[in-house]
Amino acid sequence: MILRKPYAFFIKYFKLLHAIIAVLVAFLLYRSFTLYNFFRTYVTDYSSALNDLNPRSLLNMYSFLMVLGVIVVIIILLSVMIYKKKPKFLYIYSLIVYVFVIILFGVTYPVLRDISASILDIRFSSALRDFFLIAIVVQAIGLILYIVRSTGFDIKQLDFGSDLQKLDIDEKDSEEIEVALEFDKNKINRQVRYKLRQFKYVYVENKFLINTIGAIALVIIAFVIYFNIGVYTASYSQGSSFSASGVVMNVKDTYLTQEDPLGNSLTDDMILVVKVDIKSQGGINQTLNTGLATVRIDDKSYGQDVNYAKELYDLGSPYTSQELTDEFKSYILTFLIPKEDINKKMILKFNDNVSYVKGEIGAKNILVTLNPTNLSENVDGGSKKLGEEESFNDSILGTSSLKINSFEVGDKFQLSYKYCYGTDKCIDSTEYVTPTATGNYFKTLMKINADFSIDQNINSSEISTFVSFLNTFGTINYKVNDNWSSTKINTQSVKPKVAKDNNNYYIEVPSEVKNASEINFTFKIRNYTYKYVLK
Repeated sequence: MILRKPYAFFIKYFKLLHAIIAVLVAFLLYRSFTLYNFFRTYVTDYSSALNDLNPRSLLNMYSFLMVLGVIVVIIILLSVMIYKKKPKFLYIYSLIVYVFVIILFGVTYPVLRDISASILDIRFSSALRDFFLIAIVVQAIGLILYIVRSTGFDIKQLDFGSDLQKLDIDEKDSEEIEVALEFDKNKINRQVRYKLRQFKYVYVENKFLINTIGAIALVIIAFVIYFNIGVYTASYSQGSSFSASGVVMNVKDTYLTQEDPLGNSLTDDMILVVKVDIKSQGGINQTLNTGLATVRIDDKSYGQDVNYAKELYDLGSPYTSQELTDEFKSYILTFLIPKEDINKKMILKFNDNVSYVKGEIGAKNILVTLNPTNLSENVDGGSKKLGEEESFNDSILGTSSLKINSFEVGDKFQLSYKYCYGTDKCIDSTEYVTPTATGNYFKTLMKINADFSIDQNINSSEISTFVSFLNTFGTINYKVNDNWSSTKINTQSVKPKVAKDNNNYYIEVPSEVKNASEINFTFKIRNYTYKYVLK
């Protein structure tokens, strides 16, 4: 194996290398100044900073590659200076500066990538502003010195002349070194020691060259590891915001179920429901390709099944390519997984289809660790009485609540109202509210005065009203002659046609309820059961 000492080459092109470094340093100085200005504005008015600039465009792949290039060239020149016993302070100083800069860029990049999803802590953004100010100062000093060396100004003070003779190049700088490698299988132990001695001789003879190559390799390996762990693959926990493919997402809740809202079985396997808040990024309305999302369990992957999402309307609205705006909206994604895997670690994997475009870095693989709630495990939600407010915070309905103030049971209800005609001519009129003609049992009406509110994050029109809520989750239980009966509520929307009757709802119930000595509702909201006693 023949090795040639490279020092003559680097000394010959000493000025050119410094000119190249000066150009790279000037660009990095400009990039640091831009980032400093961004965080300086962000500290005082974050909305103005986000409107004036696209944060993701401030730091890209080219910036990282330029820092890496500067570090590599500096390490090479430092080895030459050490070998030739020349002043090396500038290169040690620069190496420290640009290790600091690449770390600062590495910390800043994920912040810029997700800055639209949440507001930065004022102390953290102030710290970044101050660190970039420091980076500007220390890089400016280095830039001046590199310009001096690249132009040759006062270069003789460093013992570097204008010709090759004054650069102190001799034959030793280009001499060849022959390294003989032999192996004797019959003398393993002795040969191992011999090889170690030979390696030591080679290392001593080419110490600076080997150290230079090793340092460059370490920088490249660190760079590759950073991009694979921190950039090309980004890991999040459930409840964290992240950006991908031009949208911002947050996996709020995850559930496991086999049933629809009415308790009907949908599958023998398990349905994993991922509830996610989504909005567009950058003020541009767009859609999300949910085909990029899969769930990983061990070494298996499971794709989305939209058909199940439509059956689970109480958990949210399925995402079916709706246009996203700059406001968060909640949707659900569903995945069918084997029942035997429900206790294993589940990871939502999102393949970002914009991993690198025009120098902008985007996470190629986004991994979200899921912590699903099993909706098959029944829980007693407690009991309330007439006039008390029932909160459904523990259930899938979040901040939804119900308070029944009063109720009446009757075959019809009379409502009075003013019927007006002409100009200022009104007469007293009456309207009767009666049960509908359809149905498979003898019906009467229950008039309920109630305050009902649904959590707006549910984003499901099928349970947004009090009557639809009753039809989905409610059962009426009543006692007649010491016998209890239960009937799933399945009422039509009974409303006055003309008269106004605010906060009063009319639901159809079995006619036996008129003679009941005790009446209550039970609300079976997935795995939670709530009881509301009326009488």
